[in-house]
Formats: sequence, C-alpha cells, structure tokens
Amino acid sequence: MFINFRTFRKILLGVILLVSVTSLVLSIYLKPSFVHPNSAYVLVAILDTIVFAVILSIIRKPFFHSPQPVATEALGLFTLLPFALILVLYSLTLSVTPDPTALEILAVLQILIFIGTILHGLYTMGLIWTAMITVCVFDRNVWSRDIESSPSPFPMAFLLGFICPCFRPDVTCWEDAPEHSRVVCLPGCNCSVAKTQLPSEFEGNRLEPTSGDMQVASRLSSGSLVRVPNDVERRLSIVIAFEEV
Repeated sequence: MFINFRTFRKILLGVILLVSVTSLVLSIYLKPSFVHPNSAYVLVAILDTIVFAVILSIIRKPFFHSPQPVATEALGLFTLLPFALILVLYSLTLSVTPDPTALEILAVLQILIFIGTILHGLYTMGLIWTAMITVCVFDRNVWSRDIESSPSPFPMAFLLGFICPCFRPDVTCWEDAPEHSRVVCLPGCNCSVAKTQLPSEFEGNRLEPTSGDMQVASRLSSGSLVRVPNDVERRLSIVIAFEEV
C-alpha cells in the first residue's frame, strides 16, 4: 500500500511551512540580541520568500482554481534551493550577545534552518528524479500535468516496480480466455498471446452456443467482472475486457 502523492506532498509542504514560519519568528525574536542587527533582515528576507512560495503552491489550486504543473513546481523549488543553502551557511556565522537564552534560541534556529533546507533539497531532487523516471516509464507529458490531478501524475507502485521488479504490481494476462473471445493482455504482460481466430462453428448463419459461452454466462451471473483501471491505465488508451473469476 503506497501513500497517495497528493497526500505526501501536502504533508511535506506543511512541514516545510511550519519549520520556515518558526524560523522566521525566532529570527525576529532574536533581532535585539544579534551582534549585527542587520543579520535579522537577511534571515527574514529569505525566509519570507520561502514561506510565500510554499503558501502559494498550497493554495494555488483550491483558491485560484489554477493547476500547478509539475514543471512549475520543480522550477520554483530548484530556484529557491540555492537561497536555502545560503541561509544555512549564513546562519552558521551568526553571533548573539552572551546570553544563555539567546544562545539556546540561536541553536534552535540553526537546527530548524538546517532541517528545512534538507527537506527542501530532498523534495526538489526527489520531484525532478521522479518526473524523469515517469517520462521513461509511461508518460512523456508529465511535466505539464497538474501535480494535484487525479489520477496522480506519479503512480508510485509502477515507478517502484520499474526501479525494482520485486515491487511490480500483478498484471492480468488473458491466456485462459475462451477460444471465441479476443485475447487481451494489459500493459506490462510478458505473455506471447495474440488475437485468436473465430472457430469454424461461427462461420455459418446460425450460431450455436458453445461451452465457452455457457462458462462466460455463468461468470457474469455470479458477479461483476469489470476491473477498475489503475493510475497508469487511466492515463492511456486501454482495452476494456472482463476478468475471469
């Protein structure tokens, strides 16, 4: 069971936003204690930019009804990443007055900035890498997809199956279909089954029911044989068929 990408994205952006806002508040609180008071302005400027970008990414679709393309999200994250790295290096050079409380708050601030930058970097690299894998697997237009669309632009089960075959989901093969039916193999099937020819009894004007027809009829009466397409198949043109039960 894999977590939905939209849920994962919201949780991650929420954590980054919380860390950034907390760092922003601590920077403002420490302003009187900085040896160089202008240091607070540098911290606030970069943190404000990060907070604004994260909030805009979260509320863009719900409030403005505008899709957030994968390329836009990746570009925004990649653009802000150097500033986040500069923020980490700059925070290490900060010094405050010799006050135990101020020193402790400064240490917490530096840790939060470091954690926020790590999360930012991991999300940036992970998003770009995942999009590139998706392009190779099945969707060349993933960069223009809405990152919050349904189905998700990144079906994690199939991406992990592409990277590690042991995680590959089961794919239905129609090798045991009745002779008079069209044999269909779904994407990912490795069998060598082709379309079968109609048997000779179907060539006449009068068609008599065969044993295969009776089997299909009994299966139809026992329950639904329609399989819901997965996230990959919902992006593609697929053949609708019935599963055997």
